[in-house]
Amino acid sequence: MQTIANAMDVGHPSNFERMLWLYHQDRAAMCRDVTGSVHTDDEVKATIRRVYEERGYLLDPHSAIAYMGLVGQLGKAGPVTTVGIFLATAHPAKFGEIVEPIIGRPVATPAPLAAALARPRHVVKINATFDAVRRTLGD
Repeated sequence: MQTIANAMDVGHPSNFERMLWLYHQDRAAMCRDVTGSVHTDDEVKATIRRVYEERGYLLDPHSAIAYMGLVGQLGKAGPVTTVGIFLATAHPAKFGEIVEPIIGRPVATPAPLAAALARPRHVVKINATFDAVRRTLGD
């Protein structure tokens, strides 16, 4: 299903495999430490708007989901009195077409992001093996 947080739209997320690797394939251990949360596009938009208006911090859609997940976990025991940390995953300018209508103004693109987006894309097809990646990166 397509959402405004396109990284969440994948059917088989690679990050899950990375997390399993970090947990030595122990799903039970991972489940003790990691919980998920589900949010609609409307909730994501409302969170971006509210955090921007209340705190002056502009979230991208993916970071808004992380924020909502954190607030939901911290609030399970009642009023939120615990400090938590969430990690922003992208700059909001990368999602200007989504974020700008929510906050009602343009989002400035930082120079490093603008430079990166202006570069030509280079695609190198390799086999899906560790050795192929190592050879491509040059040991």
